[in-house]
Amino acid sequence: MSLAAGTKVGPYVVEAPLGAGGMGEVYRARDAKLNRDVALKVLSDEFATDSDRRARFQREAQVLASLSHPNIGHIYGFEDSGTVHALVLELVEGATLAERIRSHRPPASGPRSGSASPAAQGSGLPLPEVLSIAKQIAAALEAAHERGIVHRDLKPANVKVRDDGTVKVLDFGLAKAFDPSDPGRNSDSGELDLANSPTLTSPAGMTRPGVILGTAAYMSPEQARGQVVDKRTDIWAFGCVLFEMLTGRRAFTGDTVSDTIVSILSGEPEWNALPKATPDTVRDLLRRCLEKDPKRRLRDIGDTRFEMDQPGGRSGGVAGVASDAKAHRPSRRALQLVALAFVVLASGAGLFYSTRPAVPVTSPSEYVQITNFSDSAVAPSVSPDGRMVTFKRGSDAFFSTGQIYVKPILGGDAIQLTNDADRKYGPVFTPDSARVTYTTIAMDRPTQFNTRTVRAAGGSQPTELLPNASGLTWIAGQRVLFGEVMGEHFHMATVTASESRADRREIYLPANEGMAHFAYASPNGRSVLVVEMDQSHKFGLPCRLVPFDGSSPGGYVGPRGTCTSAAWSPDGDWMYFSASVDNRAHLWRQKFPDGVPEQITFGPSEEEGVALGPDGRWLVTSVGTRRSAIWSHDATGERAIVAEGYAASPRLSRNGSPVFYLAARELILSASIGWEPSTSELRSMDLRSGNTVSVLPGLAVKDYDISADETEVAFTRQELGGPAEIWLAPIDRRTPPRKIAGKGDQVSFGSDGYLVFRSLESGTKLVRIKKEGGVPEPVTTIPVLDKISMSPDGEWVIVFSSRTTATAPDALRGTLAVSLRGGAPRTICQSGCNAQWSSDGKFFYVQAGMGLTGVQERTVAIPVPAGQSLPAFPPSGIDSVGDAMKLAGARAIDQENVFPGLSPATYLFQKTELQRNLFRIPLH
Repeated sequence: MSLAAGTKVGPYVVEAPLGAGGMGEVYRARDAKLNRDVALKVLSDEFATDSDRRARFQREAQVLASLSHPNIGHIYGFEDSGTVHALVLELVEGATLAERIRSHRPPASGPRSGSASPAAQGSGLPLPEVLSIAKQIAAALEAAHERGIVHRDLKPANVKVRDDGTVKVLDFGLAKAFDPSDPGRNSDSGELDLANSPTLTSPAGMTRPGVILGTAAYMSPEQARGQVVDKRTDIWAFGCVLFEMLTGRRAFTGDTVSDTIVSILSGEPEWNALPKATPDTVRDLLRRCLEKDPKRRLRDIGDTRFEMDQPGGRSGGVAGVASDAKAHRPSRRALQLVALAFVVLASGAGLFYSTRPAVPVTSPSEYVQITNFSDSAVAPSVSPDGRMVTFKRGSDAFFSTGQIYVKPILGGDAIQLTNDADRKYGPVFTPDSARVTYTTIAMDRPTQFNTRTVRAAGGSQPTELLPNASGLTWIAGQRVLFGEVMGEHFHMATVTASESRADRREIYLPANEGMAHFAYASPNGRSVLVVEMDQSHKFGLPCRLVPFDGSSPGGYVGPRGTCTSAAWSPDGDWMYFSASVDNRAHLWRQKFPDGVPEQITFGPSEEEGVALGPDGRWLVTSVGTRRSAIWSHDATGERAIVAEGYAASPRLSRNGSPVFYLAARELILSASIGWEPSTSELRSMDLRSGNTVSVLPGLAVKDYDISADETEVAFTRQELGGPAEIWLAPIDRRTPPRKIAGKGDQVSFGSDGYLVFRSLESGTKLVRIKKEGGVPEPVTTIPVLDKISMSPDGEWVIVFSSRTTATAPDALRGTLAVSLRGGAPRTICQSGCNAQWSSDGKFFYVQAGMGLTGVQERTVAIPVPAGQSLPAFPPSGIDSVGDAMKLAGARAIDQENVFPGLSPATYLFQKTELQRNLFRIPLH
């Protein structure tokens, strides 16, 4: 469709053509209502009757409407009169990046491959301009990726640079949500997309249907093969664009489309063409962006901006980049690169990856030990007057038993304030330093988060301050900040209210069913740092910075890793974080609001928890170590079989060997299970020889199950920043692993060729799916917080349910046995416990944990009557170890974290050793 000047499209009056693409034309137009210039992107007549092309056109409008970023061209509206279909876009003045590169590119000369000629070197844009443009492109892509959108057609012709240096990424016509759970829709026929690429170019460089060289040069190898693509395809294209800006030539070329694709699949860029002034960090960045294997490629576009700001790679500022709280965030790989430039710490510390401040902020020689326990002191908080510290003495800072203490910081005895079996966390002082409040999880209500208070001087019983309140802290005007479970769902928001809960106001509600357990208000009361769990109710996210007025969900700040606590400097200039990055827990800080995160503590030990003194010149943290090992118990006694790193989740073969287990480099906290391995490697060990092999080489595993015949493994995978997925593989590796479903975890083999897992599609629920794939089927209407175990015959599944709904009345809360054949669920433990079968189904094990009262380090093995799947539990379940021991044939095992063998005399167990104490650390 060609529109003449003066043509009206709704309130817009066409003034002149600007360019054309594979699906239509672009015009300059005047908005008669708002008196501004716009760009009209009009769908061509030949596509106006094509429902698929109209749908793609409208999808582009929806994609742009979901994005709001200063480096992305805005959309103002969508006009559809029936005959004219038009996007109303921001009119971006200036040249395309392709035009800017062409204006600097000398006439073509020199070799097409191999070493670049001297004349070819330095024929790209000036280095400061390259870095400025590249960082703004990366910021635009990062914003899109955080919304789950992949551009798929990034190239210089789709980037405009205004005269003031501001970059705008345009043309999201091929953009789509990257959903790894839907490989069919993610599979791209590269040639089809290219032939119809709605690329906006100048009339002189107009893209026509069938002319696809321009886009072919920027295709990723997986896109060229028509495979599943995700945000790493954009990272490849970004690398191609960056290379072209630096050299003035494309990274991959050919005389034909086929030649170009062959170059992409098997060739290499002319690395010698890079200007000599190109910083090493940028050279390394390019190579990682252009890794042909997406598994080895840079995983997060946000890391590119950080690395281009490293020594030797600074551009002296970026015009037009938004100053937001997500502008600079290091990744694990970025931290590794920076660490190579620093001196290794003494005493066998090894390499610790970080972004270090120019002047050391802390010095281990100045650490002053506050506590000296043989076990652990965790979760410190300093009194407002700076004289006392409150903390928890126990195995973990979160969701575990232990007692609350206070202690003078400068010396004196610790005073125990509590003495009960409840789980508790988050102790803090009241504003007058006279009392301590903390969150408790009662043993009979393991999902009820309440705030209690107790006198800091000791000698009194705790009293309830506020029900349904997690991680409570005080802010100005006697108001409090806390996490609150919303309605009937296990979904926790950050809210503020008075101490009486009057004037309650919601500040931040995590997506899906995440949980905002901790929140820390800035000194000026305008911002809040939030520590949250993801949808699977595990800590694993960076900290989030949100506005106190609740006007937006804010964004991530601090290092890319697992944030477990945060704090503010008294002047509000610095944000402090306790975070695990690259599998090491240390302390970090970041200039508010958008500085570069800096690691401030280092060494072979780890630090968890951060509490600043009132003058901001020192902090208190918990320093120590954590290990996890797998032990074996049989008639010969007990012995450690895996004692290196973090070994967890063992499974004992029915014939006694091998042992399957996960080998991780760190543990993460789960809301209901406690400490468990992070994404790990699945290994098997022959107990007779001690030989260990990787079951799934090169694949990271979250959880797994072994089939009854031990020929297959079902497992959960999760790429960094992506959703969890269900996969299946033969143990002998005769065929490659297959993805079965997306957005799910905690998978087990069921009966009749099914896999059973916890779906994370919308909320958490139990579903099953055929091993061949297909559409998951719901198993039960009961809301499921965790899927704990599966019976060996695949007929029963143990779940932990925490909600009260019409379909899950209060009598069905806790640990339940659900039959996959239908029928009413059976209650195992009203308040929650860990429960599982022996590998032959003849014994059923319940563990004193979660909510089951009694001896904590004890498991009870109960015989299962012949022909039955479960012992004869009372209709209301059990509430204590004593109740379990009353069941026929029950035997006690003085061990927790038991993984059964064929009888109670043979089992594996997991030992987690934690030893931490509090230290006062001066800040410089």
